[in-house]
Amino acid sequence: MNPHSAPRARGMPRALGLMVAGMGLAQISVALFPGEARYLQGIEPWTPFHIHFGSRALLLAAGVSLLALGRGIARRKRAAWWLAIGALGAGPLLHLGLDFSWRGALASAVPLVLLLKARRLFTARSDAASLRFAGGLAAGSAGALLAFGWVVLETHSIELEGKHNNIARIQAVAELVFLQSSDTLVARTPQAQTALYAISFAGAATVLLVILAALRPVLETPRPTVRETERARRIAQAEGRDPLNEFALADDKRLFFTRDGRSFVAYALWRNFALTLADPIGPVEGRRTSIREFIDFCEAQDWEPVFYETPTESTEDYAAEGFTVFKIGECAVISLPEFSLAGKKYQDLRTARSRAGREGLTLHWLTPGIPPEPALAAELRAVSDGWLARKRGGEMAFDLGAFSEEEIIARGAAVATGAGGRVEAFATWLPYRSGAGRCLDLMRSRPEVPGAMDFVIVESLLAFQAQGLAEASLANAPLANIRPASAGDSRHERAVRYVYENFNRIYGYKNLFHFKKKYHPRWSGRHLAYRHRADLPFIACAIVAIHSPGGLWRILRS
Repeated sequence: MNPHSAPRARGMPRALGLMVAGMGLAQISVALFPGEARYLQGIEPWTPFHIHFGSRALLLAAGVSLLALGRGIARRKRAAWWLAIGALGAGPLLHLGLDFSWRGALASAVPLVLLLKARRLFTARSDAASLRFAGGLAAGSAGALLAFGWVVLETHSIELEGKHNNIARIQAVAELVFLQSSDTLVARTPQAQTALYAISFAGAATVLLVILAALRPVLETPRPTVRETERARRIAQAEGRDPLNEFALADDKRLFFTRDGRSFVAYALWRNFALTLADPIGPVEGRRTSIREFIDFCEAQDWEPVFYETPTESTEDYAAEGFTVFKIGECAVISLPEFSLAGKKYQDLRTARSRAGREGLTLHWLTPGIPPEPALAAELRAVSDGWLARKRGGEMAFDLGAFSEEEIIARGAAVATGAGGRVEAFATWLPYRSGAGRCLDLMRSRPEVPGAMDFVIVESLLAFQAQGLAEASLANAPLANIRPASAGDSRHERAVRYVYENFNRIYGYKNLFHFKKKYHPRWSGRHLAYRHRADLPFIACAIVAIHSPGGLWRILRS
């Protein structure tokens, strides 16, 4: 979809959705504030959905149903389109009874024609399992409602005025369910009116359940197959330039491949938010197209795309697609040919290295593909468990690795041992840039030897330098911003700085930034790109959820 035509394509569904939702709000208003009903009586004949001024509980249920339907129409849900077509088409037919209203029929006809004309815009899918459940619920409840209504109408037949043949009763039940009142059969006693309300309320409640089930986002998608993962790995090895690229292949991601097959997007789902890990991976010249295709894919699934941890060089691509972009952190990159411990600015690293030498620390490399000795594997596990216990937040995910003996075997590790052979610290590194770069992943150490982690990293960097590698990344420093605060900072930047300054106790943002800062890396900004301001609180929850399997509660509890 052309980004300039997208607002026009979304305008009509939103307008129709607002109309339906407005009727729902009107019904809810009358249910909660019955004194306001007199203001709606004048416009009621002109509305496509009947406003019944009787039972408040019924009116509330019907209003919520219309709100749900309106939201689905605004989100271009195909299921909502079908439901609205059915409701608008049935309305005039059900009014063919005693007081057919040409104004009500016209009010139904106009949005019906608009919906039919805009049918190609309603492409957002619903969850397949939910659609099956909604279909079964609709079919089963239709028979149950008809039987229930038939029994109620038969029981109160002498208290109802109107036709009493079979066709009339079926029409009366349909009117009570879909229009919340009936002109075919009219109550003459309070008891009969209560009985009619019971049919209407049961119908409104069932319709609400069907609508909510049918309009759910597509939440279940299959995990990548082995073949798809290998396909993505080949693309990442050939085209990947970002230190985070290797995390895109972790099993907590889903994969979207572009139509030309040359690029893919790694993403995770939370509710109806699809959060990517950095940019699409593929040729740079195809990045804008990949972004656009992923947006279209998300809209077809009824997901909201959010591009997370995108680098500075791609921010213009997201802005051109109508996204708001702001910085959420920094990525530390070290040019290995230029790396040196000489000079005053590296004094802290030299001191840490010297202290480690006095403590008898030596660095060993575990060779990828060769399992470590059982005793060594147990020590690595003990170091990791102790580190996690002190951190109290537990393992993180998405753009961070978790301790796994299988990963240690597959990737290898840099391990620092003391004079007695005990493991004091270890780190794992992931390849990127076709093997010319290394990205720091796990950092685990015991607290007894200060500087052990710096020793492991410095020795690793020198080893990579000796191997002729081009660069190494110390990964991200979340919420950090190397640019000083200024009066011209945006609201987003001020909010990020506030969290950075005041929530350090939870995650240790400052500590992590200053730990990496002493290596004097080249900093590259990381950004968040989103479309709707109202989504920001949910996006924050999504970011927490995808990073922490236990969610926000686990982090706060820690």
